[in-house]
Amino acid sequence: MTTHTKRLTRRVLPALAVVGAMTLTACGGGDSGGDGSDGGDVTLRVAWWGSDERQRITEEAIAKFEEQNEGIKIQPEYSTFDAYYDQLTTQVASNDAPDVFAVEIRRLGELARGGVMADLDGLVGTDDLNQELLESGAIDGVQYGIPTGANAFAVMANTKVFEDAGIDLPDDTSWTWEDYMELSAELTDTTDSGLYGTQISNNDAFLKIFAAQRGEAFYGEGELAVSEETVTDWFAYQLEQIDEGATPDGPRSVEIGENVETSLVATNTGAMGMWWTNQLGTLTAGSGEEVELLRMPSDAGAQTGGMFLQPTMFWTVSGNSAKQEAAGKLVDFLVNDPEAGAIMGSDRGLPMNSSVLDSIRDGLPEADVKSLAFIDDISDETDVPPTALPGGAGEIPNLLKRYSEEVYFERMTPQEAAAAFITEANSVLS
Repeated sequence: MTTHTKRLTRRVLPALAVVGAMTLTACGGGDSGGDGSDGGDVTLRVAWWGSDERQRITEEAIAKFEEQNEGIKIQPEYSTFDAYYDQLTTQVASNDAPDVFAVEIRRLGELARGGVMADLDGLVGTDDLNQELLESGAIDGVQYGIPTGANAFAVMANTKVFEDAGIDLPDDTSWTWEDYMELSAELTDTTDSGLYGTQISNNDAFLKIFAAQRGEAFYGEGELAVSEETVTDWFAYQLEQIDEGATPDGPRSVEIGENVETSLVATNTGAMGMWWTNQLGTLTAGSGEEVELLRMPSDAGAQTGGMFLQPTMFWTVSGNSAKQEAAGKLVDFLVNDPEAGAIMGSDRGLPMNSSVLDSIRDGLPEADVKSLAFIDDISDETDVPPTALPGGAGEIPNLLKRYSEEVYFERMTPQEAAAAFITEANSVLS
């Protein structure tokens, strides 16, 4: 194993209404409850969300699994992210959850605590997985989720826009939020009309990093830990970006939204923005230009940059599935098999299995190579991966977006928005 891989392996790699007292009943239908090796056919329902490309490569990996496991057939249940959790909520409520399904860390805790997920100990091999990242899928010592890969939230810069403006890329090891603001405004002023230095992000990962630089955690026990002062300053920073011309105005910012395919960087109408590292390929392909990964700016004098490695998502097995052995086989294949790794690349984050990563390294697209190098470069600076979040955490991104828009349109002051956000957030967290 290379030193590069060792470092990576060391450091990397509406809320669901789940009733905790729900009695889980096995719903095996006409299928065998085994793994297909006894000659009886097993059909597994498998659910995930994402782009058309994710659907394509996941189905390609599934087809490879079916080739290797003759008695197991897969019934995909793919949807867009917007529809995914509404559909899953309905299925869970009727004890009809898919046998295998993907979840994000914001939803893992409430689902696991509600008895919806199976204990994966003994069902999935974990010896070659990054143990630090693996812990993020465990609650009270029970492994409910297997991370698909690792991600970091970072600034991405369209080098062509910088070049055309005659402005150098910043030194991301020392820049501050003030520097980011000034650079973004300068880029807007220097480039042709319609191009902007950056675009607003109201992703909760941004606020988490912003808070960590001030020594604050984002979540406590069933409530927010971030202070009202910090949230106020975060909203105020967004408003200042608009006022300084660093980013489009409120209506245009809302129109752009968080869709990476239509972002300013991807459409060559902006120099910078904030996204997860596994989105670098989409930004690069969309723009047709070199896009560089940069560390997040910091507060002047901050003791930590606040950046962290996070599981992109988790594979889980339904607690009421009668086919858990076969389901575990599929999850094991998706996270531990080099052929699956080669097919899916970094779409769900860079693989957290060191052997898989080594086997696919030479065939990685350039964007994945850059993401891998960036994550390795920041590995000694990042905070530990987050553990399962409080129930209701899945609602926080929507709340942040809604209150951010109140600030953009100046219907609320940053302080009013911060106070209202914290009050409402704590009302949905548990």
